[in-house]
Amino acid sequence: MTDRHEGLIDSGVPWIGDIPTDWGVKPLWAMYERIKDVDHPYEQMLSVFRDHGVIAKDSLQNLNQTAENRSIYQLVHPGWLVANRMKAWQGSVGISTLRGIISGHYICFAPRHKEDHRYLNWLFRSPPYIAGYRTISRGVRPGQAEIDNDHYRLLPVLVPPLAEQKAIAVYLDCETEKIDTLINEQQRLIDILRERRTAVSTAAIDSVAPLTSGQRLKHVVTGVTQGWSPQCYPWPADGVETWAILKAGAVNRGVFQPHENKELPEDQEPRPDRVVRRGHLVVSRANTRDLVGSAAVAEGDFPRLMLSDKLYAFDLDKTKADPSYVATVLGTSRLRGLIELEATGASPSMQNISQDDILNLPMDLPTVDVQREIVSHIREQIGRIDTLIAESERLIQLSQERRAALVAAAVTGQIDVRQEG
Repeated sequence: MTDRHEGLIDSGVPWIGDIPTDWGVKPLWAMYERIKDVDHPYEQMLSVFRDHGVIAKDSLQNLNQTAENRSIYQLVHPGWLVANRMKAWQGSVGISTLRGIISGHYICFAPRHKEDHRYLNWLFRSPPYIAGYRTISRGVRPGQAEIDNDHYRLLPVLVPPLAEQKAIAVYLDCETEKIDTLINEQQRLIDILRERRTAVSTAAIDSVAPLTSGQRLKHVVTGVTQGWSPQCYPWPADGVETWAILKAGAVNRGVFQPHENKELPEDQEPRPDRVVRRGHLVVSRANTRDLVGSAAVAEGDFPRLMLSDKLYAFDLDKTKADPSYVATVLGTSRLRGLIELEATGASPSMQNISQDDILNLPMDLPTVDVQREIVSHIREQIGRIDTLIAESERLIQLSQERRAALVAAAVTGQIDVRQEG
């Protein structure tokens, strides 16, 4: 069991709190020198990810395109500190373990110290420091804030004795690996359960669908609404008292999630004609390949919840089509295959499907009464599956919270890890 550090004192920094008496605090400028070294176009491309720090850009899907002129990118070396000036407050900061080039929009610092790089990587990416970046970032537009360079160079850096720095890095490497393994196991379980969910729905739909009706979705659609995407705040609103824009992920995997939205700023004029209405069939036109074309029925009344431009809302002829049945059909294995076949895009992480392609999807419908019976049957069958998925998602959330708390406690000296292992 990890013990609490004895003899804590006030660090003098509100977002850090108390620290051990034998820890030092230095300004960033005393440990790092800002360097902008360009004209190295043939080095490997690097990027900074919120969840991974500084890594090779091609090791993960990335929406950001590489500029044709790579000479404008900055060279960094192992041990260098790199921060995304626009997203530091979201955690896009890290110590590089690689040599490579990185966007000119980032701030790069060469180390001028002999401290432990692994410890500093944990420190700069920890929850307290992300909170600290927010205090020195200035809003340039809703949802975006640029770090203030003058304040950044004064950033207080916690410096424990070197041996303790190494112990903290080893401890966090080990403990977070255990937590990440648990999270990955739960995510694999969720993937299996979702496959089972799709199989149950597909089997039920196939059992009643006419074989050769030739009908397409457009034959039962009576109206289409597409949203808009103004600059919004990054936080959600209720969509009832406060205006908000639904995100593309609001219909992921066939479940309507009204909380997946962003608040509309007060200086933006809302568009009531883009409000999602109860019973709308909402379909994502842009997302990753496995999520583009996700469809769900809007449930509940949200008079100030608007569609984004990445979402379509379809009105259906209720005498011919039950919206929940149609949404279920769009999530079956056959339709998912067709949607992914039609999806296009330069990046695997952002695929698009056109309105015409969606409207021309095959939609073999039995009578409305049969549709409703099948929807009821499917809900009974998948209820237990959805419960298991929710339990695993909750465990993942708790594990992520535990991970963040552990990192924060270790890098600020709230726990003493020197005797661990």
